Amino acid sequence: TMELGLTGKVALVTGASSGLGLAIARELAREGAAVAMLARREEVLRAAAADVLEHSRSRVLPVPAYVTDVAAVERAVGEVE
Repeated sequence: TMELGLTGKVALVTGASSGLGLAIARELAREGAAVAMLARREEVLRAAAADVLEHSRSRVLPVPAYVTDVAAVERAVGEVE
């Protein structure tokens, strides 16, 4: 593996409950970034976040939000900050 220097960094990943978004969240967390995972389906998102947390050494924050809802995204960013 390549060291990407992400330890101590924060990543916000959308579509993080499945597919490419989940894969990205997993890899970022494995590389040491704290990961805020955004997705619409809260139950699925929480399960995905638990899985990412179990396989990484990082902080993981599941944030249910619709990315088309500007106010929801602003709240999500506020939670991450």
